[in-house]
Amino acid sequence: MNSLYDELYIEIFKYINTPISLIITNRRWYNLSQDPHLRAEWLIYKYGRSHALFQAVRLNNFITLDVLQALLARNVVMSRYFIQRLLMCFGNQDQKLIELKVEYNVNQVNLRNREKKPWASDLQLSIFAKLIDEAFNLLKDQELAIKGNDMELFHFLSAGPLVINYAPQRLYQNIHHIEDLILNKKFIPFPPRPKLAYEDTIEEYPPRDGYENNRQLNVIARAIIIHPDLVKMWKSIGYYEICDDVNDLVIQGALLILFPFTPPNDWECPDVNLVVTRLKQFIDLGFKLTNIVIIDILRLFEHRLDEIGDLLMNSFQKIRNEPRSVIVNSCINDLNNPERNRNVLKFLNGRKN
Repeated sequence: MNSLYDELYIEIFKYINTPISLIITNRRWYNLSQDPHLRAEWLIYKYGRSHALFQAVRLNNFITLDVLQALLARNVVMSRYFIQRLLMCFGNQDQKLIELKVEYNVNQVNLRNREKKPWASDLQLSIFAKLIDEAFNLLKDQELAIKGNDMELFHFLSAGPLVINYAPQRLYQNIHHIEDLILNKKFIPFPPRPKLAYEDTIEEYPPRDGYENNRQLNVIARAIIIHPDLVKMWKSIGYYEICDDVNDLVIQGALLILFPFTPPNDWECPDVNLVVTRLKQFIDLGFKLTNIVIIDILRLFEHRLDEIGDLLMNSFQKIRNEPRSVIVNSCINDLNNPERNRNVLKFLNGRKN
C-alpha cells in the first residue's frame, strides 16, 4: 500500500462507506482525507449530486469552506427547497425555553426528540453565509421564497389533498407550475431516512435529522404514479436517485390502485398482463422489483393472499423472468423477523414447488 500513488489512494477512498475507519489507519490516509477535493468526490460518489449538499451539512465535521467550494465547482444541485429547509434548522435553540416547555408539558410530543440537535444547527456561520449567497446567485432570476416550503407547494400542485380518482385532472392543470418548480427551482426532496433509524425517530416536521419523512415521500410517489414523466424531469436536473428514494412507495402504490383495500362496486380484478404492464411502466423508468419490495407487497396484502397472492406471484415471475422457486427462496432468505411475518412466510413456503 505504501507504494501506491496518491491518485490510487483517492480512488480507494471514494469506495469507503465510513472514511473514519480508513483515516485512523495511518498518517498518510489522514492527510489525504483533509483534501477538500477528495472529500467532495467522496460525497458525490456516495450520495449523488442531488443529495451531496445535504449530507455535507449533516456531517458537520466533514464540511469546510474549501469542501463546499469543491462541491459547487462539481455542479452539485442546489435546490430552493434545500435553502428553505436549511433556514428552518440553522442555529441553536434556547435550551432554557425547551426545559420550561417540558416542565409545563407544552407540545410534549414534539419534544420527545429534544436531545437531538437539528441537522444544520451547528453549521459554521461562514459556510451558512456562503450557501445563502450562492443560492441568491443561482436563483437570482427566480423568486427565492426563502420563507416558503416547496414540499408543501408540490403537495398542493400535485393535488395531494384530493382522492386519487380526482387528482390526475388537477395535476395536469398545474403541470406547467410543477415543471417550473422542478426544472427552474430545482425542487428535490431530501433523501429517505435509513430504515435502521426509523424505530427511534418521531416523524415531526421539519425532521431534526433532516431526512424526508415517509409522509412527504408518499406525496412524491403519488405524483409519479399519476404522471410518470415527472421522473424524467427530475433526472434532467441531475436527480438520478429519484427511483431509489421512492422505489418501494411507487411499486406498492401502483398495486394499491389495481387492488384497492375497499374495492368499489364496479371493481374488476386485473389479470396478470395488466399487472405486468402497469409495473413495467415504472420499471422501464428505473424502478426495481426487488426481494424486499415483494416481501413488503405480500405483507401489504397479507389478508388477501388467498384471493390475489398467486396472481401477484405470477406477475412477479413474469416481470423478473425467473422461476417462481428462485423468487420464493430469495424472498424467504431476505425475510426479516419471520415470527412477525408468519402469514407471509406460510404463503411463500406453500409456493416453493
